[in-house]
Amino acid sequence: MAIRLNADDFWEFSLAIYCREAVANACLSLQDRRGADVNMLLAICWLARSGYAVSDAALESGLAATAPWAESVLRPLRAVRRSLASFADVGGNDRQSIKHGLLSVELEAERVAQQKIVAALAGHMNGLRAEPARSLAAIGLDLYAAKMSAGEVQDRADLDAILAAL
Repeated sequence: MAIRLNADDFWEFSLAIYCREAVANACLSLQDRRGADVNMLLAICWLARSGYAVSDAALESGLAATAPWAESVLRPLRAVRRSLASFADVGGNDRQSIKHGLLSVELEAERVAQQKIVAALAGHMNGLRAEPARSLAAIGLDLYAAKMSAGEVQDRADLDAILAAL
């Protein structure tokens, strides 16, 4: 039986935890170095805070639900926003204004990705667990790290930084 997950709750959780510099840096490090889906990292933690551990099947479902959106929308938006710095011939105020506008659109696209993740994960959440949130999140984050073929020392440091915020 699928549980009812609330995408708005996930978004609020994400905003609250991602504003922590260590979490943002760790998520971006995993995204840039390993191609990690930041929303999936955050979903694992959000579900752990609610007493759920993400299974391999749930992880696969969540990633599959957002892959086309990430490929066609999120990554191109991010690439354009990041490339603005290389245009020194465009005035700083103009670059900043465009970057701000792109960031706003990118954040809205991230919220849509989270809705897709929530819809995909709802059917995979089985029974609340009594373990602490960090322990439950570690299960899901370690599963995800294995899928990314993660193994660098920096990967563990990034995952630990995310776990420390729970």
